[in-house]
Amino acid sequence: MESYPVLRKEFSMSRVITKDEDDMVIYDTRTGTTAHLNAAAFEFAKRCRGNKTLREIISELSRIAGEPPQKIEENLSKFLKKMDDNGMLVYTHSPEQVRPEPCEVNLYSRIENVSFEITRQCNLRCKHCYSNSGVKRDKELTVKEIKKLIDQLANIGVLNVMLTGGEPLLHPHFFDVLTYIRSKPMSCVIFSNGTLITQEVVDTLAEIGVLSVNISVDGAVPETHDAFRGVQGSFEKAVNAITMLREADIAVRCNTSLHKGNIGEFVEITTLLEELGVENSRVYPISYSGRPEKSDIFVTPEEYRRALKRLNQHLVQQGKEVRIELPYSLLLKNCGIGMDSLTIRSNGNVVPCPPFPDDASLGNVREIPLAEIWNNSVFLNEARSINAFEVSPCRECIHVKVCKGGCMADHYRRTGTLGCSDPFQCAYYTVFDDYIPVEIGDKPSISVEMR
Repeated sequence: MESYPVLRKEFSMSRVITKDEDDMVIYDTRTGTTAHLNAAAFEFAKRCRGNKTLREIISELSRIAGEPPQKIEENLSKFLKKMDDNGMLVYTHSPEQVRPEPCEVNLYSRIENVSFEITRQCNLRCKHCYSNSGVKRDKELTVKEIKKLIDQLANIGVLNVMLTGGEPLLHPHFFDVLTYIRSKPMSCVIFSNGTLITQEVVDTLAEIGVLSVNISVDGAVPETHDAFRGVQGSFEKAVNAITMLREADIAVRCNTSLHKGNIGEFVEITTLLEELGVENSRVYPISYSGRPEKSDIFVTPEEYRRALKRLNQHLVQQGKEVRIELPYSLLLKNCGIGMDSLTIRSNGNVVPCPPFPDDASLGNVREIPLAEIWNNSVFLNEARSINAFEVSPCRECIHVKVCKGGCMADHYRRTGTLGCSDPFQCAYYTVFDDYIPVEIGDKPSISVEMR
């Protein structure tokens, strides 16, 4: 009996048509792994929908290509084996399980990640918060509008949705929204302060399936973390959340906001996260963003440099291998703004990335389709055109090849203009200069990203 191949529901498939090339991918929503396909592989995989036998698919491709079926089968044999070996396909004995056709859409470039602030409401009052969270925004998207937005994301080939806040778990329909995202061919990452994560929440997240949960840890001891987060007991809850998530085999990443109150605990925070089993963490020096009345907690680039140097010395003394992550592809001419990600506020406003202020809005999804914003935004196109290799002082710097001018959002907050030159990136690469490989491939290379 002949069988009908079906691409498993855990794998998304899409084709984004740009002016330069077609980006054809199969994406594993469970692991975040992307497989890039050539045209022949895509045409085969898009037909694995459960309504045609393998023989029928090969026959159809034979007619399209004008080549014998045997030649088509021979050309596809390695790809088909790879799909089988990676568990991408299931086989049914009747054409009952029909998978929807993959999306094919024209875009400036693929939007891989969308950061969606599901609500600005928050149960903490962190001193630095770039979104100035606390209470809900005026006219936040309704659940119906959110689901319509999620449909839109799926239809333009978005791979991953990051649910942020505020505190996303405060949204009364959080799990309904999360379930709806996972019903689409997309993965989901949660950004949380950890205080509302109970065992019941962890069990539900594991059942629905999330790519990872990001927890904020801003001190090595309760006093430091709680003072910064504005609520006593928040440190203990965050640590408990990390422990429960790890026990449930849910990937955990941690974010640390480096400020004057915790910069002396930088090494100890890193040690704590390692002891908790956190494999990936990021450190963000606080500067130029968030609540302006709290500018007294900002660290300077020099303070950041000294903290990084202490961390480097500690790691070397511990006999640990020091490796850095090079976050930007060599093909990029700046930080990558407007190339593969967007941020949507809870009221529907779109900005290039989370740290950008509301006055950098590109439009609102209630009024303009996201694809149209992505393709036609004047602000975004101006940002895309900025070349760190041509802008002073970056063009004179030996690190521009890997730094790409640093964070454009920070530059915008400092100056009110689009541009490059991020003094914190300068501090970072000054400390870790010895660890930058002489020859660098096109892909980000390493493990722990410090910023």
